[in-house]
Amino acid sequence: MAHSMDQHLQGIWDRLEEVLDTHSAAVYLTSFYRAGPPRIFVFNEIVRLLVKNKVGIHYEEPPIDLEAKGYHEVNRGNYYLAYEFSPGRRFELEMPGILMEKRFTKEELMDAVREMRDKLGYADIVPLLELRPASGRLDNGVTLRIKKLDPDIEPPQYAHVGDAGMDIRSAEEVVMEPGERAMVSTAFAMALPEGYAAFIQPRSGLAARNGISLVNTPGLIDCHYRGEVKIILINLGGETFTVKRGDRIAQMVIQRVEDARVECVEELDETTRGEGGFGSTGL
Repeated sequence: MAHSMDQHLQGIWDRLEEVLDTHSAAVYLTSFYRAGPPRIFVFNEIVRLLVKNKVGIHYEEPPIDLEAKGYHEVNRGNYYLAYEFSPGRRFELEMPGILMEKRFTKEELMDAVREMRDKLGYADIVPLLELRPASGRLDNGVTLRIKKLDPDIEPPQYAHVGDAGMDIRSAEEVVMEPGERAMVSTAFAMALPEGYAAFIQPRSGLAARNGISLVNTPGLIDCHYRGEVKIILINLGGETFTVKRGDRIAQMVIQRVEDARVECVEELDETTRGEGGFGSTGL
């Protein structure tokens, strides 16, 4: 271990590793957790905070400027939270907030845990069972059944309430040279309802900044496919690009599709456009 730890901090770190061995994330319960709901969620390489504003995770003074600490906003709205308060005892609640996120190396995470202990105190670390937006179109929409193939990779989820596309994360690290394409694992399979299809599209940020797109955009997934979803990325930029494990690499839109009945006819109805094709309406 790079940094020496006092006995109490070592016990906290051991407890965190114990929880992360069996669950994808843990809830850090501060000394003030009885005065407010849990807001600190620790993954293997990511810490997420659900806060009332971007300055402060303390229930008292002094506040902590999260953006100055390197956290960025992921989403804001109402969240559903489930965690194992004690073995076999599930606790659930909904609360509003801004979801902030920061990626850490293992050594940086040790320092972050130390800071949590020093500034916020420590009550316990318990397994996080679920953290997701509590409201959105899925409440009145369709149920998408997801099978996780890697417990450490988050399943597809909407970044903001009301978004059309769900973010998909990479389950592996891939280095792509300019012009190179790669089939990237996502560590999930799914069951779409009958009559629906999934359309995989590039993420606008990756396309604009790095020239990363999809070879077959949009990729089409039919409702009867049950294998792992894989993303065919292509590097259209001029520099080497590295996809890291856990990175958001694509977005998925779920849409209803209609069955078409094919009817062969002798003639088609006439329209103003007629047979005008490519470029027929000008530039």
